[in-house]
Amino acid sequence: MSIWDAYDHRVSANGSTRREKAYNREVRMINQKIRHNLSYHQATFDDVEQNVIVINSDNLNEKTVFAMPGEDIALGTLMYWMNNYWLVVERDANTEIQTRVKVQQCNYLLKWIDSDTQEICEQWCIIEDGTKYLTGEYEDRNFVVTRGDSRIAMTIGKNDKTIKFDREDRFLIDDPDSDKMLAYILSKPLKSGNIYEGNGIYKFVLQEVVSTYDDNQELGIADYYKYYPKDDEDDEDSDSTTDSADETTSETTSTSSGKEVWL
Repeated sequence: MSIWDAYDHRVSANGSTRREKAYNREVRMINQKIRHNLSYHQATFDDVEQNVIVINSDNLNEKTVFAMPGEDIALGTLMYWMNNYWLVVERDANTEIQTRVKVQQCNYLLKWIDSDTQEICEQWCIIEDGTKYLTGEYEDRNFVVTRGDSRIAMTIGKNDKTIKFDREDRFLIDDPDSDKMLAYILSKPLKSGNIYEGNGIYKFVLQEVVSTYDDNQELGIADYYKYYPKDDEDDEDSDSTTDSADETTSETTSTSSGKEVWL
């Protein structure tokens, strides 16, 4: 290697252009300095541990999260941090230096049965008031009558399970400590509004409906007994048969001559 080659290699070690040098300098500063910042935390994204920077916002249930240089955070991913699950609801497309996302705190563990595999599934999601999705009925060209109803909005991450959600799917959504959970039916299965490059979130609107005997209130799963039928009727028949036999035995006795008489 000539003297000029050694000099050129040394000069271009931090980048061959001003932009490249600025980029490398920024990345090096982040990796060296950010670890001592109080915003530096370790979180889990879909069971994978990752070091991130968590920035508070005015809304206590929303945070801005920065990934370390060279790492990524996918839209729709669940983050476990501070003993809570957070859903990545927004992602900045500019990821040249760092990936920046907005996460929102999840407040409900949704449970359902996969119609194809009959597997019991569960996933954390965000449940909000859905009255802003009220429907209107036009009575005249000059005014509209708004019809109120009990609707909720659900935000959930896209995956191979939730992509199967469709209109008329039913769920039990309520406080888990409630004696009887409310039933809801999916009335607006919007799936294309927040999907980018195959990743994203679904924002659904659900309408309250009447609970049925197929709902398992104890497990919080709607239409549970459609896939796992109850055995109560068979048990009741067998119990009634046993009880009648016991009563017959108790009401009859044998005489000394061997004849049975009724008491």
